[in-house]
Parts: sequence; structure tokens; C-alpha cells
Amino acid sequence: MNGNQIKLIMMGLMLLDHLLPLLPPQFNTPVGMITRCVAMFFAFMAVEGFHYTRSRKKYLLRLYSWAAIMFVGNTLINTLIIKNPMYQIQNNIFLTLSFGVTILTLIDFSKRVKKPVLKIGTIILAIILVLAVSLDFIPTEGGLIVIPFMLLSYFFRDNAKKRDISYIILSIPFLLLAIVGLPEYSFETIKESLAANPEFLFITVIPFIHLYNGKKGSDNPFFKYLFYVFYPAHLWIITLVTWYLNG
Repeated sequence: MNGNQIKLIMMGLMLLDHLLPLLPPQFNTPVGMITRCVAMFFAFMAVEGFHYTRSRKKYLLRLYSWAAIMFVGNTLINTLIIKNPMYQIQNNIFLTLSFGVTILTLIDFSKRVKKPVLKIGTIILAIILVLAVSLDFIPTEGGLIVIPFMLLSYFFRDNAKKRDISYIILSIPFLLLAIVGLPEYSFETIKESLAANPEFLFITVIPFIHLYNGKKGSDNPFFKYLFYVFYPAHLWIITLVTWYLNG
């Protein structure tokens, strides 16, 4: 399948995940677990976009521009309409992807630059940015997983086996965080903890990555900007509807 086709599947899963506040509570666990792959696939495609884009400057500008649009929209909704923090919107995966591609740009630049001081300085800057985003010093959506995932996708891009193994290794700490320290290790407590902390299930993105044939799909501008528009639009609508129904 080409990138556009899989993106459409991911957008459907994304919509389902974000509709959870409007669905019966019994949907929370299964939907929350099967949709952990969504952000990761878009992160994977951001790495692909980094490799294939004709202009990395324009690609970064587009990501940061939509991150700014999302921030402004979120701020307007949160300050002018929704006063209750429980229903306010904070999502902005565009910002996370922007920082991720920025880090890849710095790494790529460090490989090509010849001056030792500039090379070392660029590498240090990249490391600082990785730590700042991953450890939430710069608040982003899912940065703790997304940024390392993007780095692994970049470094092992040409070796699917090593890439998949690195994803599985990355998932282990998140799995351990969900089960270590439980008051008891019964089937029920482990199941409840895994359901409440399903981040390790980002590895479910692996089959979708293997479905990807390396082709973008249609060059129609509709597909190019569909995700950029759909992501904030559906979140804003769902947030407003949820607030209205519970207000």
C-alpha cells in the first residue's frame, strides 16, 4: 500500500480514538490499545518525508506553520469558549513532528559539515533538543516515545530487521513501567495496568510499516494537505461537541 492509503486508515483510527469521550466507557480500553500505532505511523512518514522532500526548509516550515495554527486554534478555543480545563484541548502532534524533523536535519548536517567545531556543536545541539523534547522540558505530545522512534526510523531506515528489533527494544521500558511496582501480580491487576498504560503498544505500527511500499501515492494537493487539515479540524469539533454535551 502507498503512504496515502495507509494514512487514510490511520486517520480513521485517529478519529475513533479521539471520539472516545463520546462513546460508552467499555470502548476505552480496546480502542485505546489498538490506536497506539497512529502517531507512530505519522512519525514514520515524517522521516520518509525528510528523505524524499525536495526542500527540507519548506518541509520544516510547513510543519512548524501547522504547529502554530494548531496552537493558535487551541488557545482561542481554550480561552474564549471552554473555561473548564477538563475539556480543553492540548493536542499538537505537529509540534512533536517539527522537533523530530529538526533533530534529523541537525544530524544530517553534522554528517556533511567538515569543520570539527561546527560538527560537534551541531551534534550537541541535537542531543540537547532530543533530551528537552523527550523529557518534556519542551512540552510536546508524545515526545518521550515519538522522538526516539523517529531516530530509530532514521538510523535503521535501510535495514528493516534492525529497525523492527530496535522498536521492540524501545517498547520494553514502557512495558516495564506498566507492570513493575504493582501491589500484586494477578492476571486482573496486570491487565488493568496494561490497559491504563498502553504506550508500549506503539509496536503495533510495525505491520503497517511493512505494508508500506515506499511510494507516496497521488501527488494531488488534496492528499498532501488532507492530514494537515483533518488533524486540527476533527479535534476542535470533537472538543467543542464534548464540551457542549457535558456543559
